[in-house]
Parts: sequence; C-alpha cells; structure tokens
Amino acid sequence: MRSRVLSSILINRREMARQATRTRFALTLLLVSVVGAILGCGGKSDGTIAATSQGDQRLMALGQQALEGKDWTEARGYFQQLLDAYPRSQLAGDARLGIADSYFNQKGSGNLILAIAEYRDFLTFFPNHPRADYAQYQIGYGNYRQIHSPDRDQEPTELAVEEFEKLIELYRNSRYAEQGRELLKECYETLAEAEFRIGYFYLKIRKHCRASIPRFQRIIDDYPSYSKMDEVHFRLGSAYQLCRQPDEALPHFRQVVDSFPDSEFREQAQTALATLQTENHPEKKITVAARLFYSSHPSWTLKYYFSPTSQKQLDT
Repeated sequence: MRSRVLSSILINRREMARQATRTRFALTLLLVSVVGAILGCGGKSDGTIAATSQGDQRLMALGQQALEGKDWTEARGYFQQLLDAYPRSQLAGDARLGIADSYFNQKGSGNLILAIAEYRDFLTFFPNHPRADYAQYQIGYGNYRQIHSPDRDQEPTELAVEEFEKLIELYRNSRYAEQGRELLKECYETLAEAEFRIGYFYLKIRKHCRASIPRFQRIIDDYPSYSKMDEVHFRLGSAYQLCRQPDEALPHFRQVVDSFPDSEFREQAQTALATLQTENHPEKKITVAARLFYSSHPSWTLKYYFSPTSQKQLDT
C-alpha cells in the first residue's frame, strides 16, 4: 500500500514537471514572436521589413523617401530588399531604377559607372517598361557627364553620341528625346573641335598638309553644324594649296567667299582664290599686268605694247 502511494506521488510530480516545461516553451515562443514583430515594425533596427501583402509598396515608398532625403545607401537597401522579397512585383522595375538613380545622384565617377550599368540592366530586364526612355536618356547623360575637353580623349563623348542617337531612334516622341537632341549637338561640337585642333596642329605646327586634310574633311562630312565651318573650309583649302593641289583647294576658298560673307577669313580666302586662279591660267597674268600698266599710263595705247590676244583679254 505504501509503495502504491509513493508511485502515485512520483507520477504526479513528473506530470507537473512536463506541464511546466510545456509552459516555459510556449512562453519562449511567444516572446520570440513579440520581439520579431517589434523588429519588423521598427524598420531601422536591421533595415528589413516583414513580408506582407503590401510590403513591396511600403518598401518602394521608403526607398523613394530615402532618395528624396539624399540618403543613397538607405534607399538602395530598401529597393534591393524589394527585389529580393518580391521578385515578381509590379514595382520591381521601379525599384531597379531607384537603385540606378541612387548611384547616379551620388558623387564620384565610380558611382556614375555603376549607375550606367544599372540602367543597362534595367533595359535588359524591362525593355517595355513605361520609363525605358528615361533609362536610355540617363545612360547617354551619364556618359555626357564624363566628357573631357576637346584636347583630351573623346571616348566618353563618342559613347554619349551613340546612346543619344539610340534614344532619338527608339523613342523619337519622348520628352527625353528632345533633351537628348540638345545634348547631342554639344557632343557633335566637342568632337568637331577635337578634330579641328588635330588638323590645325598638323597644318600649322608640323606643316604636314596631308595629315591635316582628312581631319578637316571629316568635320565637313560628319559635323556640318560645327560653329567654325568657315575656318574649316579655309584651313582645308590652305592644306590643299600647301600640298600643291590647287584644283582641290579652289572649292573650299570659294565656299568661304560665297557662303560666309561675315567670316574673318573671307578676305584671305579671296586673295588665295585670286592667286590660284591666276596660277591655273597664266594668260591672265598678262591681263593683270596690262590693267596695272594702263592705270599708270592712261594716255598710252596698249595695242603697241601687248599682243592682240592680250588686248582682247583686256577689253573683255
């Protein structure tokens, strides 16, 4: 009888111990859940937001708010979390653009390169996105911001031209296309000036006319809107004249005289034009000499001093 009582007491104690263990476990789970909820709602404690049915919208709003506050790193964190937690969200494209914008607006050439790469990735994954024209414009503008002076490497300028031309071709009716056209003009001007400086160096410093000719010719062919086109024609004519190619020089001097009446090179072009025309037609030298002689001796009869051919030329 006594042994049965002892056994019953032991069983009751074990049951009570088990019940206490269950209670402690339940309390532990409840505490973990409460802490997790607090951290999830707090947002800034670890930078993550608990996944919910509208979590992508909240992350987008927080990312945009961080962008407006110029907190680039925090903005990227929210956008990246949206992409990781909601890869099929309708806001995924905007989030990727947000990451690109955060790099674009942050100072540093390295960030600018990262921004261009992000915009390219955006166009790869979302080619039909409503803001695809914006991304293409930003790629061109990112290269535009890296343009050097005309006497330095022009690779960024050439890349900007390529991207702006693509923008105008693909999105001709976009509001960004018009902005791209204006910047494209500046890029053309820079490239033309770079070519002009090289051509001028060969012509005036090195006296290497054959090396300067293709430089000036390229400006005429590729950059017809160049602001110094009158000087380009004059220098190209001078280069041909130096290379003893008068037939090629004449059209360029004539272009300066006929098309640029206000050019500072017009008078020099007229002189060069007259010289080349005289050299190409030796008989005109006689006519010129006759006019000069007659102006000094108006009472003399020119026919006694010049041949009939010369007199006929003088009369005409």
